[in-house]
Amino acid sequence: MTIIAMANSKGGVGKSTLCLLIASELAQNGAKVLIIDADQKQQSCLQWVNRCQRAGTLPPSLTVVPANTPQDLKVALTTSNAEIILIDVQGSMNDLLIAAIVSSDITLVPAKANVMEMVETVKLFEWAENNLKRAPLRLILNRVEGIDTNTTAFQDAVQMIRDSRLPALPTFVRARKVYEQFSKEAGSLAHIGKDPGKSEQVAKARGNIISVITDITKIVSEAA
Repeated sequence: MTIIAMANSKGGVGKSTLCLLIASELAQNGAKVLIIDADQKQQSCLQWVNRCQRAGTLPPSLTVVPANTPQDLKVALTTSNAEIILIDVQGSMNDLLIAAIVSSDITLVPAKANVMEMVETVKLFEWAENNLKRAPLRLILNRVEGIDTNTTAFQDAVQMIRDSRLPALPTFVRARKVYEQFSKEAGSLAHIGKDPGKSEQVAKARGNIISVITDITKIVSEAA
């Protein structure tokens, strides 16, 4: 069993969508996947799964359960027979976040590539490093626009990552229209790709997520 937590220090960076993209791609390829929705304020993953179930698009090996307390999380982890578990948790420094990080093999921290985002992200990393017995955090740049990599703002953010020595995934996730469509009730990128007019976009989008999964697999296997 591999446990992947998703956390961030503020909303609006696409944390839950990224969690769902990873979970869906893994399930689409045959893995038995459980999402534990521990983001008490939003419960975006739980709502998405419910929408997809109604639409008949949810991959059959993907399930979701809520967790509102550390005990809920512990029960979900210990009773699951899933191969891969993703925990979507709020970034607030509380007992549920601590439980998610400490339980995980890796905790992804999605952030946009700008200095304001990085300041808050650095605080989360420093807090985890100083307060937790283990903190397998990895930054992942998310919602990167096509022109972003050439901007001063992007380069400043990357330099801040280096200066702060934040461990980060090599792959960053591009901002893509198909990800927005996916977050409604698509169930999987493969389902969107059935539209011939979107097959090329979907191929690139899936390749991006598969690259993220490859990064995760490598980091987890090296730490084992």
